[in-house]
Amino acid sequence: MLLNVSSLIEPLCGFHRTITTSIASENDVWIQLLEESQCLVRLYYKLPVLVFVDPYELVNYQHLYTFHHHGNANLELPVAAMDSNGSSLLLTLTSVNPHVDVKVPIHLRYGEISHSNSEAHRAAEIEWPHLFLSCTSLVQNPNASLISYDLPPEEFASSLAGYSLYVTSEPFRADPDARFMAVAVPVGQIGDLAQVSFGTVLTIVVMFLYVAYISYTTARRLGKRVKLVKGE
Repeated sequence: MLLNVSSLIEPLCGFHRTITTSIASENDVWIQLLEESQCLVRLYYKLPVLVFVDPYELVNYQHLYTFHHHGNANLELPVAAMDSNGSSLLLTLTSVNPHVDVKVPIHLRYGEISHSNSEAHRAAEIEWPHLFLSCTSLVQNPNASLISYDLPPEEFASSLAGYSLYVTSEPFRADPDARFMAVAVPVGQIGDLAQVSFGTVLTIVVMFLYVAYISYTTARRLGKRVKLVKGE
């Protein structure tokens, strides 16, 4: 049972990207195994702190998979306010064909401010998702080429309880040398902090004066209107 599994991130730049994992089998053993042993196909993603998924957005992909998310799901927090362990995601495919593409939209957080004027970007590596099977019965198919998955993700232990877990014993990656996908985001520099702070304060003061002026002119106009009504 030879599987070709590969992942890529598109686009290469920007704060909003998509991880696409392609799963392709070279024969029908893959589909037969899933049906005979009542196996579910799972994909486990471990995401660095710089990267996150939006659980509300993943609901739009329920025709492809269900999911369990572990970690901080706050979409607004910068990296400095996050747990350094990042987050993780467990997908369960709702249907499997000889070839299937699994898309997971991801987003990048604002990185911590750089203390070096030469560092304009902050990079992180996303490990390829781990594919494994969770079966309600022991796999008896001699052509399956599976071995027990002895180290399942601990954060999803309750979701995997009662299942027999397997991974393929054959190489299944399209590129055996590729294990990570790199992403990078621009970061602010400490040398620009004073300028940015001054600009922020100036903007707040100008907006305050503008709102105060509008409030004053509006109050005067309404006051004159009231006097005219009383004079009549």
